[in-house]
Amino acid sequence: MTRLLRSSDKIDITQYLPPFLKKDPHFRAVCEACSWEHENIRNAILDALNQFFVEKATWGLSMWERVLDLHPSPEDTYEQRRKKVLVKLQGTQTSTVSFLGKVVNAYGYGYIEEHNDKYYFNIYTTSTNTEDLKQMQNTIIYYKPAHLGLNVYLGFSWNGKIQFDGKYTYGSSITK
Repeated sequence: MTRLLRSSDKIDITQYLPPFLKKDPHFRAVCEACSWEHENIRNAILDALNQFFVEKATWGLSMWERVLDLHPSPEDTYEQRRKKVLVKLQGTQTSTVSFLGKVVNAYGYGYIEEHNDKYYFNIYTTSTNTEDLKQMQNTIIYYKPAHLGLNVYLGFSWNGKIQFDGKYTYGSSITK
């Protein structure tokens, strides 16, 4: 993307002028001021261009979220917000375990365990933010096949064992 505007090197407009002009101190000072301003404008253009791409957007993420009707938590990082936008944009995909795993990981870290013979799947996640869990559940319910049930388990360790912390009840029923 930086090739869009010449190069990624710092701008020096004297490179486009005859060499003898660089020797005049007044002309050189004017050129340095113009080069500095040219560099600022180039960086502003590149920053604005980055907002069109979710993977690089910063201040433009709020526009993506408004269009997609997403409501991020105030403590969400840019990376978490980008993941949620990308999941919403990829919503027309087939609901595979891989896709639903991306949804889970957009709201924290976790994985999905299938039980196809019994028509349900388990979601194991480390997310503790109540709002994120509600959004994750709504997103999963929206994208999952209608005939499958789901269980959400909170607070697992990376070896796959459930660690009950006294706050949540683990079972095979869906509760809201």
